[in-house]
Amino acid sequence: MAANGVNKRHKDYDRFSRKWKRVRDVVAGQDEIHAGGAAYLPMLVDEPDDEYRKRVARTPFYNATWRTMAAFVGMMFRKPPTLEVPTQLEKLLEDVTMSGVSFDNFAQDITLEDVEISRVGVLVDHPQRARNEDGTIPVITVADAEANGFRPSMVMYKAESILNWDYNFINNRYVLTQVRLHEIHKERKSEFEYEEYGVIRVLDLAWGKYRQRLFKEENEEQIGGDIFPLMDGEPLTEIPFYFIGPDGSEHDLTEPVLIDLVDLNIKHYQVSADYEHGCHMTALPTPVVSGAAQKFDAQQNPIEEKLYIGSTSAWMLPQGAEANFLEFTGQGLGALEKNLERKEAQMAAIGARMLTPEKSGVEAAETVAMRHAGENSILAAIAVAVSQGLTKALIMFAKWSGLKDASEATVKYEINRDFMPFPITPQALTSLLSAVQAGKMSHEAFFDLLKRGDLYESDLDFETEQARIDSDPTIPAPVPGVDDGGEGEDENEPKPGQPPKKEPAK
Repeated sequence: MAANGVNKRHKDYDRFSRKWKRVRDVVAGQDEIHAGGAAYLPMLVDEPDDEYRKRVARTPFYNATWRTMAAFVGMMFRKPPTLEVPTQLEKLLEDVTMSGVSFDNFAQDITLEDVEISRVGVLVDHPQRARNEDGTIPVITVADAEANGFRPSMVMYKAESILNWDYNFINNRYVLTQVRLHEIHKERKSEFEYEEYGVIRVLDLAWGKYRQRLFKEENEEQIGGDIFPLMDGEPLTEIPFYFIGPDGSEHDLTEPVLIDLVDLNIKHYQVSADYEHGCHMTALPTPVVSGAAQKFDAQQNPIEEKLYIGSTSAWMLPQGAEANFLEFTGQGLGALEKNLERKEAQMAAIGARMLTPEKSGVEAAETVAMRHAGENSILAAIAVAVSQGLTKALIMFAKWSGLKDASEATVKYEINRDFMPFPITPQALTSLLSAVQAGKMSHEAFFDLLKRGDLYESDLDFETEQARIDSDPTIPAPVPGVDDGGEGEDENEPKPGQPPKKEPAK
């Protein structure tokens, strides 16, 4: 059965897909940019194809975008994310895709994708078992289910693969009612050959029940029948697909957060091409001979004379002839150099902080934090969006694993938002310790500051460290009133050099 229009894309898809391609090509680096040809470096007027190819090959691509993106993701995963799940789920998360990818690596892939394109989707899926003749589902053990792959999994869909989507109100809730996903399937033709073909996977709500269908991209013919995935023998009432954007788990398309940097990176490449072309044309002096008579052979054909440059070569010129070098002078290339520097500074201002050196001299920690406040705000929004989206996916994953009561109270994933180390100087450490000793700061608050300064491992909690201190015989017991946070000296304690006070008679 054909489904006319199943290939139709969302009205905003084509407009944004052009931007996605620009970002993909720039992040991929020099080979993709060179392969893009005139899309990224226009040809000169009447420039021959072979000369254009040489000009492209001479032009390096300075990939500021990739460096920025890698730095962003590195800052987000500078400290391990917080993952809280029931114990029964831990083993399944070691291979969350059923292809050998752990949940930790899956989460990093999702984050990288969200930083790069600002759009990604996660599908939680579960293979369905064949029914008995009476329509019931056979009961199998947990071990058999895992051995046969009857367990939930997660699949990442990049922005380009999410072709269309629709939301509607159901029971006064605005919910996802359909999403169409593009996939590439393989079919074996021989021992060594495969045929690849495009497939559209349609996820929708039919009569309030979650349904999956597959269609061939080429002719829109349906492959197989309708599938209604079940959980505990009952169909789902929601589509377990989760959009993740740069500032929330919303389906609306937004500009890639790196698009301004990408476009400036392309402009930098074009100026680099002009600069490299100018260097190529002017770098080597050109010898010029004037006043030398042209020689001809017996048939009056001009004789081409070869003049070699070098200390072992001599030119015999007629009287009055001159030989000079034609050299480039002027500020043309200097202007291009300044243009490149200006664009690199602009890229640094947009987000590529690592492209320019830090300010010289001592700079206060508050000043550094203010300079990076905008950058941190973008990262914080992405960290929150990815954390929320993956938490929703994990809750569905847990429910499909048999944990019916899974919720945000028992399942949590949160990416670190402490992107930069909190600098603690020896002077600051002494002041903080004095505040603790004077009872002006709690031991737990002091511990949290030490963790932010990377003086403790990020996954260590206060109770564990306090237990370590209490059980370590090499650590002296606190002196009352001095380093236990007390209000002052105990009046019953004898002062140095005084005998102990006698207890009053009872």
